Amino acid sequence: MALFLFPIHIFVFARRAALALLLFGIMAPSNIALATDSSVISIYKDDLYASQGDRTRLFLKASESNAPNVFFIKGDKPRIVIDFKGAELSRAFSALSQGKAYLPGAGGITKLRFAPRGQRDMRFVADLEQDAKYLSHSFDRGVLEVVVDYARGGQSAGLQAARADAMPIPRLKPGLYAQNHDIIPTPRLKASRRKNLVKLVTRKPVIVIDPGHGGRDPGAIGAARVVEEHVVLKAAMELRRQLQASGKYKIVLTRTNDTYIDHDKRVLIARKAGADLFISLHADSLASSSARGASVYTLSSRAEARTHKIVSVQNWVLDVDLTTTSDPVSNILVDLAQRKTLTKSENFSKILIPELKESSRLLANTHRRAGYYVLLAPDVPAVLLELGFLSNPQDEKLLNTAAHRKKLMGSVARAIDAVATSMHNNSHFIIRINIRIIERIIIIAYFQLKLIYSSR
Repeated sequence: MALFLFPIHIFVFARRAALALLLFGIMAPSNIALATDSSVISIYKDDLYASQGDRTRLFLKASESNAPNVFFIKGDKPRIVIDFKGAELSRAFSALSQGKAYLPGAGGITKLRFAPRGQRDMRFVADLEQDAKYLSHSFDRGVLEVVVDYARGGQSAGLQAARADAMPIPRLKPGLYAQNHDIIPTPRLKASRRKNLVKLVTRKPVIVIDPGHGGRDPGAIGAARVVEEHVVLKAAMELRRQLQASGKYKIVLTRTNDTYIDHDKRVLIARKAGADLFISLHADSLASSSARGASVYTLSSRAEARTHKIVSVQNWVLDVDLTTTSDPVSNILVDLAQRKTLTKSENFSKILIPELKESSRLLANTHRRAGYYVLLAPDVPAVLLELGFLSNPQDEKLLNTAAHRKKLMGSVARAIDAVATSMHNNSHFIIRINIRIIERIIIIAYFQLKLIYSSR
């Protein structure tokens, strides 16, 4: 009943105030940022790009002064990734894109893609021309400037001149054709040049070792105060030492000191390194001290669906432009990569467990499946190895000794050796074409054809 006794003019005022606020939110100019905790990303001075000579510049304006994370990814599809923390697009930026998740590029930039990253962040991906190169970036007073070098045609004038000087054009000697007009000479490459035309090269398999936790996240702590972050880092260093001693692998560690690394960055490190195998090292803990032994985790089937969401939000699969494909096609692309990756992860775990049995006690049901974040990358074979239980006095004591860690990591190294021959980059050759020789062949063919047609 108290509601009906409330003065009616208060309701009228409240309704009018709410309507005014709503209209202001709808009709406010796009360059006015309403009160928000987020940084508003807009186009700087109405110009997204600026080109001068071989240089292309990309400009983004942030209403807050927090510098973005900018990094360059090389490859067949070079691109620059820009991450803004706590950011959203301005209304003008959203209106310019007309509902699409990208804007057309200019100069050395073919396209600028953008999408939310998590709940509060924004990611921009500047796709570059094949011959474009990232030069630098700066962030001053809320303005990000990214500089790209791009010489149209794939070569700068200086490089073209250098090639022309280094590669003489074959010509017939004066009078040769006049004396032998019925004979068309056929230039041939020397045998040594033909031999060097195609080179078969291999690269070492890349093993990424991920010591769990670190920094502000110490992980489990045993009864004797043995800390997980320290134990797994020492184990990772030992595994790196043993693998490097063989000379067969390229080793990358996600951390080499007591620093916390975000889970998504750990996986990004593996992807940027072109990892053939990702091994995350941890030590388990339970309220009960009776459980002990090592165990191996791979991605569970129930967690596979999370991969699709993370791929779209965090843009892990940057080699596939998911913004230009339909959802069903995008899902198929991710599934195809994931099926092959999961098979490799499962195969490695089946080899790893018998090796671990030779050097350590194993937990019952040793091979387990879970949705751990570091296992979610759809294109990196990955396992998570629990070295033992710090909550168990015997395991804690063993894991704190260098001798036991050496024996345990020896088992892991032998398992890696067993699967190395089947790793993609070790069993497939990369064909490297000698471009200069190809150019010589083309020039020879051109002048030969020109000579034929001019004699008719």
